[in-house]
Amino acid sequence: MNNNEINRLMKNAQQKTGIDMNKMKQAAESGNLDDFINKNLSSDATKQLKNVLTNKEAAEKLLSTPQAKELMKKLMEGK
Repeated sequence: MNNNEINRLMKNAQQKTGIDMNKMKQAAESGNLDDFINKNLSSDATKQLKNVLTNKEAAEKLLSTPQAKELMKKLMEGK
């Protein structure tokens, strides 16, 4: 994925979730992603996201599902 695709993905994700992706990116870059996630996601979503971010097998399993592939396709197209 190149920078333009990542930026487009982040913009579309922001529109769909209401979460400011620039603030999320800044939090990640400054080492404060945990605080950002805890403040902006439900406790269940936080647990799931942390599991996927820390578990390579879980991430690969999630990203290989038809639903994830379809979501990525829609986000990349801007729909």
